[in-house]
Amino acid sequence: MSRWKAACIHFAISFLVIAAVGSVLVAAWYPPRFIRAVGGLGLIAILAGVQITLGPLLTLLVFKSGKRGLKFDLAAITLLQVLALAYGIHVIALARPVYVVFVKDRFEVLTAAEIPPENLDKAQREEYRSLPLGGPKIVAARKPEDTQESQKILFSAAFGGPDLSAFPQYYEPYSEQAPIAAQKSQSLEALLVRNETNRKVLEAYLRDHDLKLSEVKFLPLQAKQRDQTALVDATSGALLGIIDLDPW
Repeated sequence: MSRWKAACIHFAISFLVIAAVGSVLVAAWYPPRFIRAVGGLGLIAILAGVQITLGPLLTLLVFKSGKRGLKFDLAAITLLQVLALAYGIHVIALARPVYVVFVKDRFEVLTAAEIPPENLDKAQREEYRSLPLGGPKIVAARKPEDTQESQKILFSAAFGGPDLSAFPQYYEPYSEQAPIAAQKSQSLEALLVRNETNRKVLEAYLRDHDLKLSEVKFLPLQAKQRDQTALVDATSGALLGIIDLDPW
């Protein structure tokens, strides 16, 4: 077997492995409506690029039919790929969206890396003491009743530290604050008048979900990489969907 054939076989195997792993990661951690908001697609693309080039390239360099120690070389390359894959998955796990938090007058997408472990330990509700593994959960954050604690969080946010949305001890089901979200939400007219793209996207969403313009309002959804628009029921405040439009 020539080194080029060996490298091509290695490439095919690497491609199949990363395709399977990438599909699982997207399905489990990066729902389509959030993947652009947190930059997940770029991370998965980097992981894929490393996997399908690193191993095959090294195989091309070291492979020689009948070479003494070839099995050891190939085993070392495979181990290097496995380690790179494990590290890549670890990075992607930290960057995955875990909570979509309603705070005051907006939604914020929180990644696993943005919630300190010590904050999880302080959560009053059992369901918020560990990070979700099956995709982000929709919750709301209430303002601390203690004035000093509230000022502490404001001070932290002012200097680039965790804001209220990163403190699970103040989480509660979104349904408890949905009426507030309805009050804070804005008319879709503000988005429709901006440009033709917004109009087409919004009209398509309303048509596909059999909704009237008067039945839907919006709130900004802030995320690490790309802000988007959250659509809510104009009356109940229930979260209807997230669309890839600039809410500002």
